[in-house]
Amino acid sequence: MLEIKAIEKHFSGFSLGPVQLRIGKGEHYVLLGPSGSGKSLLLELIAGFQFPDKGEIILNGKDITHLQAHKRSMAFVFQKPALFPHLTNFDNIAYSLHLQRINKSEVRKIVLELSERFHIDHLLDDKPARLSGGEAQRVSLARALAMRPAFLLLDEPLSSLDVQLKKELRQYLIDLNHQGLTMLHVTHDFEEAIRFADASSIIFEGKIIQSGKPSELYKTPANSFVAEMAGHKNFFTGKLLPSKNDELRTADLGGVLIKLYSDSAAEGGIFVVDEHQIILQTEASVTSAQNIFKGIVQQVTYLQKGVEVELNIGIQLFTYITRDSAKKLNLVPGQEIFASFKASAVRFLEH
Repeated sequence: MLEIKAIEKHFSGFSLGPVQLRIGKGEHYVLLGPSGSGKSLLLELIAGFQFPDKGEIILNGKDITHLQAHKRSMAFVFQKPALFPHLTNFDNIAYSLHLQRINKSEVRKIVLELSERFHIDHLLDDKPARLSGGEAQRVSLARALAMRPAFLLLDEPLSSLDVQLKKELRQYLIDLNHQGLTMLHVTHDFEEAIRFADASSIIFEGKIIQSGKPSELYKTPANSFVAEMAGHKNFFTGKLLPSKNDELRTADLGGVLIKLYSDSAAEGGIFVVDEHQIILQTEASVTSAQNIFKGIVQQVTYLQKGVEVELNIGIQLFTYITRDSAKKLNLVPGQEIFASFKASAVRFLEH
């Protein structure tokens, strides 16, 4: 378990903290924030690359606040793989093992096990310059795990990768966490948080402004900044039902069935419905939308731009409409309403 107790770090143009965090053993904790919010600085303090001005860092009951980085039993994976260009990939992975003076046969055993796990065993004799972005990140991850850390720190490890490579690395991280490795993962991408996180916090201008499960941040943001970070309110856990149709699928959201496009082989996951693509009508009508529901208006909120309508269709659904549309529909709580949206308005995010 990692405990961050009121740590602070001050510079002339920026101050971090005081920050309080508690990360349980085996958790995948995600720290969300925009560029310049202090999230990478917090990782560096935890890793021992810098030391805080105030506060404590406790790992598994031991105060490591001023302990040197290489003595912390932590591994760090950077946004861009920081591999040694003059070493082979084998020696990059083995670097921490050599520092610990582990015998050569054990080093080779560990490197081969990790390289096979990450499908890079055929690249061990090459140098980093010949690697693709995804291969380099896998070598970096293997190097981090070679020291058998108690804790893994991840600084936006997926942000520079293309879609396919992100998918591969994402699965590696999920597998590692399921094997019991505790992780603190910083990102600016809320989708990463809801895919990974057991728990999460949002940091802004050096302060933690809200903590909780991603679904809590999504549905009950503490302020407009958290709401903006989260992006959507229509966020549901459900099952993707099997189908003979390769694209148009059905999802079961606790008894409410919706249509969407997906070629995923996964069963469970997160379903996000775009609030801006939901159409409201007072009467049922012929439409090209694959999803049509009769619901009850719960709340109508006039915003600076447009109107937010909350309705119950068996699940709580939010939509945004123009003030003109709201006026024409004459919406009031308790009113019966028809909501429709196309299958393309639904996104499926695998766990």
